[in-house]
Amino acid sequence: MRNSWTLLLLLALSVQSLWAQQVAENDKLAARASNLLSYIAVGYGDAIDKGQIIDTGLYQLQQDHAAEALDLVRKLPDKPGRSALENSMAGLQAALSRREDAEKVRRRANEIADRLAALYQMQRSPAHSLPSASLAAPLFQQRCASCHGRWGQGDGALPDLRDARRMASFSLYDLYNTLDPNVDSVHSERVDGDLNSRQRWALAVTVAAFAVKNQLPPSADLAERYPALISLPGMAVTRPIELPTDARSALLWWRGHPHLIRSLEHPLTRAEGLLSLAETAYRGGDNAGAYHKLMLAYREGYKPLQQSIEMSDRVLYSKLQAQWQTLRREVLSNAPNTDVIASIQNLGTLLGRARARLEPMPGGHISYLWAALLFALALALGVSLWWGLRWRKRSRL
Repeated sequence: MRNSWTLLLLLALSVQSLWAQQVAENDKLAARASNLLSYIAVGYGDAIDKGQIIDTGLYQLQQDHAAEALDLVRKLPDKPGRSALENSMAGLQAALSRREDAEKVRRRANEIADRLAALYQMQRSPAHSLPSASLAAPLFQQRCASCHGRWGQGDGALPDLRDARRMASFSLYDLYNTLDPNVDSVHSERVDGDLNSRQRWALAVTVAAFAVKNQLPPSADLAERYPALISLPGMAVTRPIELPTDARSALLWWRGHPHLIRSLEHPLTRAEGLLSLAETAYRGGDNAGAYHKLMLAYREGYKPLQQSIEMSDRVLYSKLQAQWQTLRREVLSNAPNTDVIASIQNLGTLLGRARARLEPMPGGHISYLWAALLFALALALGVSLWWGLRWRKRSRL
């Protein structure tokens, strides 16, 4: 009997290991396809101009990228939505063959990449905070400068990393993706073969900073207007070129200086971003990763404001406490995806209400001014009355 239980345990561990290996392989296939789509979105405009081929070799490379990306997607597990994704990718190939407008091709390629990421629950953002560009600056000089130039200028052989318009077409994740030898074959193992995930994100930030070197930071009120862009995953997955002009310029600067804007990020927005990453991880079968991100969301986003929420709204506080416990229990017990996703969404809604509850009321600063003015008037009136009474008393004497 004991031997039977041992065999069952070994079998379960073996199945779990094989499942983890398959998930990891699927992640690589999806990331490679996303990487190729990114190259099409950015590079196609350098090969075609107004329907005319201006770089034959580059144009052929774009077509090869499209064919390879479609082949990679076909190797991924079949699921509802994959057929439509394949049709979209075939449509992209046709658009390349017709030499369609570069802007249309860029949008089409990026939309397909985003649908691919959603369908296969790709992890496109780090759970940890992004480091400053200076962290990986020595690494860039050691491994990248010989090809890209000391300041990313490319030295004529490679694209200029300081070109803000070109760099706006990449998300930080797109840049990160080019530094993984399992995903991208452009760099040699000598360049990125031994880098860990944190080093790759740091290098992505370093590269992003070249396009905004010596530029002044954007106005702080833009952080209030676009809070998702100073938080993860928004900062990692958003392509600046898709945004309005002011938000585009701001995101270009923010992602090159993430360490300077942490004070602008609302802790509850940080918590919501981490919950989004936890949902992606749980959907993809990474329960341990989902739990880690859930606990980060609690410690780094919710806990610093826990007491303020309780003082502001005890009913909302009680609901939040209960929802955190429910979600934690569900993740630890490997509850069905639908239950966990519903709990994450409910918690996100409650966090949004808490954030709104803690924000000052519109016109609150005006109320404070009126209160200060009334207090000053009351004080002046009190002093006048006191002085009048004192003068009257002296007159009687």
